Amino acid sequence: MTPREGVAALADGLAHLLGSMIRVLRSPSGWIVRLWRLASLRAHSRGHVPVSTQLDGPVTAVGGGILRLGEQCRLGQGVQFDTAENGAITLGSRVRINAGTVIAGSLGVSIGDDTLIGEYVSIRDANHGLASRTLIRTQPLERAPIRIGSDVWIGRGCCILKGVTIGDGVVVGANSVVTGDLEAGAIYAGAPARRMGTRRLDTSAAR
Repeated sequence: MTPREGVAALADGLAHLLGSMIRVLRSPSGWIVRLWRLASLRAHSRGHVPVSTQLDGPVTAVGGGILRLGEQCRLGQGVQFDTAENGAITLGSRVRINAGTVIAGSLGVSIGDDTLIGEYVSIRDANHGLASRTLIRTQPLERAPIRIGSDVWIGRGCCILKGVTIGDGVVVGANSVVTGDLEAGAIYAGAPARRMGTRRLDTSAAR
């Protein structure tokens, strides 16, 4: 073996050894980070956050209210749950919430199984009062619960306002503002959101 071949063999051996070490170290550290995020989410809320919850980054819970998650939910980086004033937020199973979304439940927000929520969506079940001759910031909040069905897709940047019910299978286009109830199986878009079409739902597949 020539000196050049010896150096190449040594480099190859070192690369293999380092690769093996990285694989061994990466898995435990990933689990540590995941468990820390899960424990932090549980510590700042009441209810149930199962161990099957996947957190793609830091997720915040404020207000100390009730947060209930179904199995196998996935939460993006920067998602925030606000359960101020003993509100409740309930997610079904396999719900996907993408980065930067804020869900505020001062009364209650419920989201059904298999629903997808895009980045930077705002879902809030309360608005400030708008009475004249009174500062908005000093007026009591007006509250009404939000109910979002199963197999719903809410696009990036949408705003879901108080008192809204969204039926199963609804699609809401990006940057829409939802101010009223949305009929199951329909496609909506706009500000305020208006009906644009209808999905063909396979109820046997849903079951």
